Amino acid sequence: MDLEYYYVIIKPTRDDFITNPKKEDNEIMSDHFTYLKKLLADDKLLLAGPTLIETDPFGVIIVKTESEKKARDLVENDPSVKTGIQKIIDFRRFRPSLMGKK
Repeated sequence: MDLEYYYVIIKPTRDDFITNPKKEDNEIMSDHFTYLKKLLADDKLLLAGPTLIETDPFGVIIVKTESEKKARDLVENDPSVKTGIQKIIDFRRFRPSLMGKK
């Protein structure tokens, strides 16, 4: 079965998420990072990372899976999304055309 790729943008639900994090935010974001590392180890993640503008933070995630439903489930089960400190603001099918090596 061919894999499909999905481009996802997640964004904190609070404007001061970066500049004024709560203790529980840091714990959840640690779980978020661990979750993404597991997706990478399971070959379900192409890339993930945050933007670096504190006043407009968001994260980019590209997952690879067999269907849109499975891709959506992966992102919705991310601890930061599941707990509501981040929300999905963009989700669409994506085709990597060119990729360099890390």
